[in-house]
Amino acid sequence: MNLQHLKYIVEAAKAGSISLAAENLFMNQPNLSKAIREVEAEVGTDIFRRTPRGIVPTEQGEAVIEYARRIIREVEEMKSFCREDRRNKISFSLRAPRSGYISQAFARFVVRLDKTKELDIQFRESSSLNTIKRVEEGGYNLGIVRCLKSQERYLQQLLGRRLKRELVWEFEGRVLISRTNPLASKDTVTAGELEAGTEILYGDLRAASLAREDRRPEEERIVISKRRVFVSERGSQIDLLHQDPSSYMWFSPMPDDLLRRYGLVQIRCKASSPVFRDVLIYREDRKLSEADRLFLEELYRVRDDLDRRMRDRTRTPG
Repeated sequence: MNLQHLKYIVEAAKAGSISLAAENLFMNQPNLSKAIREVEAEVGTDIFRRTPRGIVPTEQGEAVIEYARRIIREVEEMKSFCREDRRNKISFSLRAPRSGYISQAFARFVVRLDKTKELDIQFRESSSLNTIKRVEEGGYNLGIVRCLKSQERYLQQLLGRRLKRELVWEFEGRVLISRTNPLASKDTVTAGELEAGTEILYGDLRAASLAREDRRPEEERIVISKRRVFVSERGSQIDLLHQDPSSYMWFSPMPDDLLRRYGLVQIRCKASSPVFRDVLIYREDRKLSEADRLFLEELYRVRDDLDRRMRDRTRTPG
């Protein structure tokens, strides 16, 4: 058994299908099946259970696959450590939900990096489930997942024991509107005032739930307007907020300078808004790097400034 064999079983577990894994690995199915059987024979247990829909790990197979992932990560870290350019490069990777305060913290973090060093920086906005998967597999070093407070127990089950977690922020969703919106001068709005407007979906709170929208309890759904427009691209969302004065989005709290830059206002809604949590995750076997700590320093600074502003005022000034 060698490192390539370990990569085979990790890819098979990820794909859930021998044929799909073989395709991803650019090899034929019989050879992959043979290699997996060889690993199973050497470790003395079945790693996968074959089903009509593909393959699923056995109970012992789950442990073997996790050992394989860990060995692959450690080998990659060893290679990285031994590279001559290691001291001259800053590496950082993060998957996080769409959020103004996280984006601002990331920008400030990049500005603070040593200008004399090469950069290998990855930042991707992603759903919570995809973030958990990619951090667990080792594709990203840090992740921030967003969930409803009521889903905290389910989140803990998803994270399991392989991922460390740390609460970043707990907050209530806010309504995001243009400064030209007739409601922009109000401190708070009611559900009735929003009902006649157009809701722009795919804001950063719509994708936060760990369950599908149609399977969430009624009290956890933010459903007010029957006029809804699905827009995923951020620039188009902002354009629509300005073009349609009645439009609005549910958003996490945004820093003042971003609101001023885009001509937007955030206000509270008297309707019952679910409480959300942003949680930092990273692998249990990983130590935070200097770059990781620098980013978290900026993240918590932005969070604290925004939290202080929210406590002082119920509405961001227009």
